[in-house]
Amino acid sequence: MSEHPALKNLYEEVVSGKFAWKRWGLLGVLCDYVLAFHHGHILEIGCGESSIFLSRLADKLNRFCYHVEYSRSGVKNMKNTNGYFGKNSKIFNMTSDEFFEKDYLKDIKLSLAFIDGDHRYEQVSKDFYNTIPKMEKGGYIFLHDTCPPDETWTVDHRCGGVFQLRRDIEETMGIHSFTFKENTAFGVGLTMVRIDDGCY
Repeated sequence: MSEHPALKNLYEEVVSGKFAWKRWGLLGVLCDYVLAFHHGHILEIGCGESSIFLSRLADKLNRFCYHVEYSRSGVKNMKNTNGYFGKNSKIFNMTSDEFFEKDYLKDIKLSLAFIDGDHRYEQVSKDFYNTIPKMEKGGYIFLHDTCPPDETWTVDHRCGGVFQLRRDIEETMGIHSFTFKENTAFGVGLTMVRIDDGCY
């Protein structure tokens, strides 16, 4: 099967740096920094442009990146587009609930996780709390869509209820977080959460 044309163009724009800083450049740099100090692996819930950065980091630092995406057509198109996934990518075409229920991360520690899947509050909360026990101390979970610009962005196919989870995290003792409100994909917020012993 040939490469998906839209994804091929997108990949070329990302690696050429045309919009890397405006879209996922911040995530790429922060993740590179985190992985320089921690030796665990990477989890991505919800594949897309971010997969390009995360899979390249996995290959660069010899880690595995576990990509979880429920859309069959999305995974098929990305798999057939050069550069979306790397040699250290492990792709799971299923829901995040199925992924955690089947315990694909048994005995595996993560240094880094990026959650950008189902944006409903109940589901993103479940993804977040299912991920925490898999993290090594001092690792980071990144959440996208944490700062909707206005109420029209709080529908499920946009930011949904992820901002509510961000508020929960900010009010929870022992969970340290910081939110970048600008200069992230679509300008809707990227929150980084440090996982320490106090979180468990």
